Amino acid sequence: MAENTAAMSVQDHIRSETRKNIIINVILNAVIAYATLHSLAEISTWGDKGYGKDLMITGFILCAILGGIFIALFRRKRNKREIVPMGDEGQALAWLLPYSPWLAAPWMGILGACLAAPALLGLLALFDINTLTPISYSLIKGLWAGVLAAIVVPIAIQQGLRAQPQ
Repeated sequence: MAENTAAMSVQDHIRSETRKNIIINVILNAVIAYATLHSLAEISTWGDKGYGKDLMITGFILCAILGGIFIALFRRKRNKREIVPMGDEGQALAWLLPYSPWLAAPWMGILGACLAAPALLGLLALFDINTLTPISYSLIKGLWAGVLAAIVVPIAIQQGLRAQPQ
């Protein structure tokens, strides 16, 4: 089903792209985690094959890639007038994220590594979970990546639609 960008509102674009990326990231991250770790009996939080390090790296890479792609994509759509923002899209976080996609994407990655990964690690520690089976970790990581995509994609789209600073 082709999307008619002229008829879609900004909120429609955000909902559509977010839904697609939640599904993609849940599946992709769960499959990759299981494929790389299925041979282990259990995975500890830290150590050589620990999931703590994996979550920090994934948090950075996932947020940086999604941020960079969606900021650049929607900046191009705005510049070509394919999408015309109706309000102050992206201005709420203008104080935090640079206007340039090349600077905003790694900054979003740093925020993902420093906020999202510790949030999940803290939640697991709260329930005294120190080791996970590969299937458990794969499912948790997939769901976590989906939640992260649900947070990052709308922010990145709005940053892409943000007006250039004067």
